[in-house]
Amino acid sequence: MRILLATDASDGALAAAQYVGRVFSGADVTLVHVLRNPVEYFPDAAVAYNPELWRQEGGKWSESVFARTREALGGSAAKEIFREGVPHQVILEMSRGYDLVVVGKRRKPSLSRLVLGSVSQALAHNLQVPLLIV
Repeated sequence: MRILLATDASDGALAAAQYVGRVFSGADVTLVHVLRNPVEYFPDAAVAYNPELWRQEGGKWSESVFARTREALGGSAAKEIFREGVPHQVILEMSRGYDLVVVGKRRKPSLSRLVLGSVSQALAHNLQVPLLIV
């Protein structure tokens, strides 16, 4: 079984990793961490935005995210992929060829969810493979 596990090392994502490690031991697990461009949230930040520095620091942060997720998973993942973009769009694009996509539920206040959207909700409406939300 090939599993795509989306992670940001939040409590929900780490709980999802623990669940995958327990229930799907022996599966081929790929971790993906998607970092969204800050200019999308704060257009005025474009003045100070340095794409090269953002990618470099994002890569460092991803290493930390992957390390914590691997620990929660109980071992190593087959692959670890860091991408920049809109999380649900990147996960949708990457989902081809996987048997299951797993994400953790984040507990965002309803106003945040309304303004920022929900990755798991967008995936539930658009994904072509099974989705497990832990």
